[in-house]
Amino acid sequence: MKKTDFYKGISILFIACFSLISFAQKISAEKGFQDIGLRVYNGTEVVALAAEPAGTLTSALRIGKNGVIYGIVLVDPGDANDSGLRIQTSSGIKALRKYVFLPTAYVSISMWANQVFRTWYEVYVNITVRENTSSGPPIVGVTLQGTWSGGYGGTVSGTTNASGQVGWKTGWVGAGSWVSFTVNKITTVSSEYYLGGTLTGAIQAK
Repeated sequence: MKKTDFYKGISILFIACFSLISFAQKISAEKGFQDIGLRVYNGTEVVALAAEPAGTLTSALRIGKNGVIYGIVLVDPGDANDSGLRIQTSSGIKALRKYVFLPTAYVSISMWANQVFRTWYEVYVNITVRENTSSGPPIVGVTLQGTWSGGYGGTVSGTTNASGQVGWKTGWVGAGSWVSFTVNKITTVSSEYYLGGTLTGAIQAK
């Protein structure tokens, strides 16, 4: 069988899945990929397949839907988001990447300053991450990356605890200095969350 025929066969299979399987629309989303409604059964469960971001078309495996061509994301077999489906490509066997449904990471920021010596202070920040809203369940065990700016600089990274919280403090900053903290991104081992809530906080050391 020619390689082009193999790809066509895979595409026909995907089109059939579009027409034969119906699913409720999920409101959660994984940043950096698209859910175009593509579902397949991998022998164990039905999984959603990830398409490349809008305007990107680099994958060797592609499919058309409603007049638009999408690239289907391919990863190495055994990847954390391996869907269980395999395809032969010019660079070897690849796995089709599953789409991961994640809640929006809703961020709340609390900041305060403590005097440590005369006109010198330390600024503290505590971040709380919850699902979708400020009252949602805590998002536990994810990595948060953030940046200090203003009177203190630097990038930090940490993992949320059982309450969905993680925090840091600055070194000494002078009295009257404004210090800001910005949440840059929140990730799992292999996926990134969309962010909501308050992403930047600031406080004056006094």
